[in-house]
Amino acid sequence: MGSNPSKPQWQQSIKAPLIFSLVMGLIAGVTGAVAATGGSDKALRIDVGLTAFGIAFIACLLVISVMSMAGKENPKDMGTGSGVNRSSANPDQKPKGH
Repeated sequence: MGSNPSKPQWQQSIKAPLIFSLVMGLIAGVTGAVAATGGSDKALRIDVGLTAFGIAFIACLLVISVMSMAGKENPKDMGTGSGVNRSSANPDQKPKGH
């Protein structure tokens, strides 16, 4: 499928969501490691911190990507065909050209 250069393409940078997810993951990792330690005389729980970091990082990226897709505008020609692309505005009309 070729791209049409006259139509504007929806583009978004991945840099901001990655940085936001990284910061949230670091906060969750440090909080998890410190909270799971159980006192100052015990060793820092790095394993729990890394697990919390990974979960928070992936969850933030997932939420950001779903929200980005939800905010994306649909193409104007979507929903004007027949069958699965049938227009919901006029469900009983035949498409033009038939």
